[in-house]
Amino acid sequence: MTQPTEAHPTSLFQVFAHPDDDLYFVNPDLSRLLAAGHRVTSVYLTAAEADGRNVDTRDPLRDRGPVDFEGYMEARQNGLRAAYATMVLGQREASWVREAVELVPGVAAERCYLAEAPEVQLFFLGLRMVDAAHGYPADQPPVRLTSLWDGRAARQPTLVAPGSPLRQAQLLGREEVVAALVQLLGYVQPTLMWTMDPDPLHESFDEARGITSSDHADHTATAQFALEALRRHLRSGGRPPLTEHFTGYGNKTWPNNLSERSYTLKKELIDVYAGADGHPCTHRYCGDLQLGDGADIRRYGWSTRSRYPQGTQWLHLQADGRLAAYAVLGDQAAVWTEEEAGAGRFEGPLLLPGNGLLPCLAVAPDRTGGVHLVGLRRTTGEEGRVDVEVVRMWRQAHTGSVLPWESFGNPDEATRDWRRCREVGVPAAVVDPAGHLHVFVRNFSVGVSTRRETTDGLAPWEAFGGRWMQDALTTVLRSTGRIDMYATNRTGGVRWRQEAVYGPFKLEDQLVTGVPETWRPASGLTPVQIGRNRVALFYREEDTGAVMRHQQRPNGTWEQRVARLSEDGGTGAVAAARLRSADHDVLVLARRDEHSRPAVTVLATDGREDGRPDWRHHAVQTVGAPAIAADAHGRAVVTALGADGRLHWARLEEARPGAGFGPWQAC
Repeated sequence: MTQPTEAHPTSLFQVFAHPDDDLYFVNPDLSRLLAAGHRVTSVYLTAAEADGRNVDTRDPLRDRGPVDFEGYMEARQNGLRAAYATMVLGQREASWVREAVELVPGVAAERCYLAEAPEVQLFFLGLRMVDAAHGYPADQPPVRLTSLWDGRAARQPTLVAPGSPLRQAQLLGREEVVAALVQLLGYVQPTLMWTMDPDPLHESFDEARGITSSDHADHTATAQFALEALRRHLRSGGRPPLTEHFTGYGNKTWPNNLSERSYTLKKELIDVYAGADGHPCTHRYCGDLQLGDGADIRRYGWSTRSRYPQGTQWLHLQADGRLAAYAVLGDQAAVWTEEEAGAGRFEGPLLLPGNGLLPCLAVAPDRTGGVHLVGLRRTTGEEGRVDVEVVRMWRQAHTGSVLPWESFGNPDEATRDWRRCREVGVPAAVVDPAGHLHVFVRNFSVGVSTRRETTDGLAPWEAFGGRWMQDALTTVLRSTGRIDMYATNRTGGVRWRQEAVYGPFKLEDQLVTGVPETWRPASGLTPVQIGRNRVALFYREEDTGAVMRHQQRPNGTWEQRVARLSEDGGTGAVAAARLRSADHDVLVLARRDEHSRPAVTVLATDGREDGRPDWRHHAVQTVGAPAIAADAHGRAVVTALGADGRLHWARLEEARPGAGFGPWQAC
């Protein structure tokens, strides 16, 4: 390997277990970056040789076929190269350069890059499964990626594909794999890092059999290898990237969030990988024939979902009149701040003290103009133990000084089972009129728990209940001083509301009655107060990704009409804010569109123009969800995080329906 390259404007580094993980769980996001010509470096840790039979799994005679582990490994890699060539150049047969590279002493990998697009590189380490089903003696201890990670296995052998420039297998230990990833991170210096979910939701649980994960064990171990490599990269002075962890097999649990067009794009690329795109399979190792033409029956591919979904409440007006935007870069909280109140550029990012954060951050302003940052801190210990705790930092008004991160613990800590605690969800937070912080998270029971400050200090964790909550909670402090907390589950939306200021919370488990037969939001609900007793909710529709609006009547009951506000899809939460002036009362909306770009619109608060809103799109590709806040002059500012690792923003020119925004800028 050569010396680390100079920083690239937009550079994606992704780490996966198998050579179809990015096609199933990341696309269409990946294809958008590749089509835009950005640098992409993909690493695949395992040989993914499975049972060695490259035959459709639905073929009743497949068990009689020959076993060829190396050949199936080669077939899957060939299929992946064909899919990448299609995404980048539109030519599945485009030429690849394949070469052996030494990443660190004693660790060689195969590097592949497109001859016509060398900025796209694939690295294969080829760690293989070792057990009786893969030709090893039955009395030999099994070795999988997860046992290499947690220390049960000291080393794991690699497999060499027939067409690989590598000439011999290796025995790799955990430290060697981590060191190789650290070297690649230093080589790439990415602005963006993607991998799988390190702490997936359980699929089933009972006291006798324990926890059954919703995801593949190789996916989980790969994410942990990637996180450890990122930690070391950052401690050695590497550039902190925006990081995203994608949900794997657990997607099938929740409403589908891709539009038909986005899913079709994903499916077409999986068909290329599987050799099911109508292309004549003349090569001996054509593609992953195990999938046949049935890739669409694997429901986990019908969505692309972040394990730590970013909310929309991360832009905040400080006491000094300047806006501040917060996010996690690497594993630290970062802030961008306006240079001048209500005008000029943002400056930053400034990294705040403390590390170990996962890529989610709730931002809760207090009555003094300060802000509470609430996140998840993750640490790993011996024998695979993982500790995840909810943490809070208070950034004080005027001075901008910060108090050290304080632990709020974990809603399942009373069980003394770290395996349950690691599934804690993304926090939502709000400060009540007395200045007390309330934190809400999804718990192991897939319900909601809360912990709140009182005059006597932190109260214990309290379980609110709820069933099969999606990991997308949102809060709103009503003008009456009461708090509402919104959530979505498998079948619709729910709300916990305070009936009195500082009072207990009451569950409303059916926000919609008498409207569409199925009301299944594919994102969290974004509430905006549009009157003393009225709230409008914005969310993504299942199977389309379209932006939907549902709201209350003046008497507090919910309307039966649900308005569709966009024709194209997209993923992530919808940002919404009310803006009032002497002449107008409008709602400003922002979303990530189907091409990963920010899109904004301005609507009348009364909803009269909801039918055909004019969405304005910005060309930059973004990650997560946008945010909206009013600046010191009362003008709406929309912010988004770009794949280039920078903050992008635009200001509303005039507070009226259909108004445009000024030019987008970046910092």
